[in-house]
Order: sequence, then structure tokens, then C-alpha cells
Amino acid sequence: MVGTASFKKVAHFLRPWHWGSIAVISLSAACVLLRRNPKPMSARVEGWRLSRSELREVLKKYEKLVAKDARALQHSSTARNQRLVEQLLDDLPDDSCDRTALVSENRSEVCTPPARPVAEFRSLGNSLATVSRAYGTLQSVFAHLMRDWSGISEQTVISNQYGQLLEEVKPHLPRGSHVLVPGAGLGRLALMLAGEGFQVEANDASALFMTFADYILNRAPLATPFFPLAHAFWENWGLEQQYTELTVPNVSPRSVANSSGPVEGSQAPVVVVPGDFLRTYQTGGPGFRQFDAVVTCFFIDMSKDVEELFGVLDSLLDVGGLWVNLGPLNWKKDSKLKLTWEEIVAIWQLKGYEFLAQKRVDTDYHIPRGKKMYTESRTVSLSVAVKRSKQ
Repeated sequence: MVGTASFKKVAHFLRPWHWGSIAVISLSAACVLLRRNPKPMSARVEGWRLSRSELREVLKKYEKLVAKDARALQHSSTARNQRLVEQLLDDLPDDSCDRTALVSENRSEVCTPPARPVAEFRSLGNSLATVSRAYGTLQSVFAHLMRDWSGISEQTVISNQYGQLLEEVKPHLPRGSHVLVPGAGLGRLALMLAGEGFQVEANDASALFMTFADYILNRAPLATPFFPLAHAFWENWGLEQQYTELTVPNVSPRSVANSSGPVEGSQAPVVVVPGDFLRTYQTGGPGFRQFDAVVTCFFIDMSKDVEELFGVLDSLLDVGGLWVNLGPLNWKKDSKLKLTWEEIVAIWQLKGYEFLAQKRVDTDYHIPRGKKMYTESRTVSLSVAVKRSKQ
């Protein structure tokens, strides 16, 4: 049962005056973003990717962090991780490759976008202006490479999380259905959905993550070695855990998506749309349209304004559409509402949804439990809800 206090929070979603404040907050956030990015990111040929100089700065920060903690300790891990990033640096175009360079210097061979046989990256309208260059560090990228594209996570993530999501989606959606994956990160879940025959659109707002995703999904060689935990000088049983060596990608991304047909208008199994999810997919946004399903994984608790998030998710689904979710409620300090799962269910029911399944799943976010003294292990919600009516 949901108590009186819970319904007070649920009723908060129905207050019409609150949407005006959301607009003010969104406008303020947009002004901050423009101040941080005085030069429009669309000036480059592919502004959603980091430039070589930007990626080098990220690498320098990582090396400085490791050097500070390691002090006199010498290990080959930093050099191995640097080599992985250097491969990506070589894959990026020269920093002079902007649109003016293409016209004035005739650098078309150097600046032509690379091959993308698995994941097409498609900018929509002004969504490019909402790409974040502030979010993400190499530490977080290495953790997500371990999560999505290394053998250590085949059971804990690929099977236990993504596999269970797929098993909940498949009985309710025919092949060819259009599925949206917000917060897609490095793309493994999106490719697995494409591998089941769905037409998949993925979205992410981090330029750093999309730069790595483009390379890993489309052009990276198999089994490049790296040490994803070399920077983690805490909670280690011994050096063996800290310097765990893995290879990425451990499987071919093309093979993950090999059973799907192409997305309409694309030769690639997955289309990735760069940009902030709310601003890209809100009503009237460049990505707004109806999908047959929206699949969220470790996503909904990342939003500062869950009221706005749920409104956008709901708007993307027509009657009969599915919202499939797996993840915790690890709300951030600045989240406007910190809801319980029962309150979330009540809110979606008020929106006209019926929950077909609700389960509890024991998960390891990326590091298998026992590998270190502390790992991100949680019991999370796995749910399927169908839209029965418009409210």
C-alpha cells in the first residue's frame, strides 16, 4: 500500500503551475550550457565527438590521477591504458577538420567521416547543442568498457541484466518494432535488442562516451588489452585485483547485432542520436516521435527532475506501448523528488499504465562481487508496463 505521504508526492506530478518552473529551470540550464560552450559544437564536421586535443586532455587528467596515487609504484597498466586511448586518438580526424576547413583547404579525404557498419550516429536538429563535454572521465569509460564489452561481465551484466531485459521485451513486441534506449552508453544493450530483430534508436549525451562507443562499435580491433581498475587504489585484496587485465571488445559488435535487419533509412543495425535526452525527445524536440517501446537500464535515477523525465517517457509511447525498466533508485543529492518504487508505480498507473511484471533482481553493476572488498551490488527493480489509455 502507498501511504498518505506517498500520495502527496504523487499528487505533486499533477500540479499545473509546476511546469512553468521547469521551463525556467530548463532555460537557465541552457544559458549555462551556452556559456560553457561559446563556440557552437556543430562547427566541426562531427561535433558530437571529442576532438583529438579534447581527448588528450582527458587522458592527461587520468595519467595525473594515477601518478599522484601510485607515487613511486611502476606498473605497465598505465602504458596499456594509454595505448588503448592512443588507438582512438589515431582514429579521430585532425583538429582542423571543421566545415570551413573542408571548404577552404579541400581536406575531404582527411575529414570524411569514417565507416560505421554497426552503429550510425545521426544528429537531429539542434540536439547537437545539448551534447555534454563535461560529463565523463576515463575512469568511468574504463568501468563501462568492462561492463559492456569485456568477458568478466558476461554473466553479471550481459546475461543477468541485459539478457533479462530482452526476455521481458520479446513476448510483448513483434520483430521490427521500434525501440528507444535512452542513456545507451557504450551500446551493448542497444545492439542486443537489434540482434532480436528490433529497430533500435539509442541516445546518449556524453561526448566522451559517444566517442568511445563509435570506435568500439564500428572500427576497433578485437581484444585490445587494458586495465580498467588500475586507477582504483582502494578496496583491493591485493595487486591482482587492482591490475586485472581484460580485453575489449571481447566479442564482435557486428556479431551481437547479426540477426537484425537495417533500421529504416540506414545500413546500420542501430542508430545513435547524440544529445540530452529530455531536450532531444520532449514534445516538439528534434527526436520526438512515437516508439513501440522505451527500454531504460540504470537510467531513471540519474535525472534531477524525475517528474519531467516521466512526462517525456510517457509522451513517446502511444496506447499499447511498453515501458521496460531495470535499475535502482540511487537518487542524486540534487534530485527534486526522491521517490520509492511504490510511488513510481502509482504515478505510472495514474498515467494509464498497467504493470505486467515487477521483479527484484540481484545485480553487480560492473565488477563482480568478491572481486574487490566493495563492489556496486544491488537488488534492483525489473518491470514491464503497457500503456492502456491516455490520461
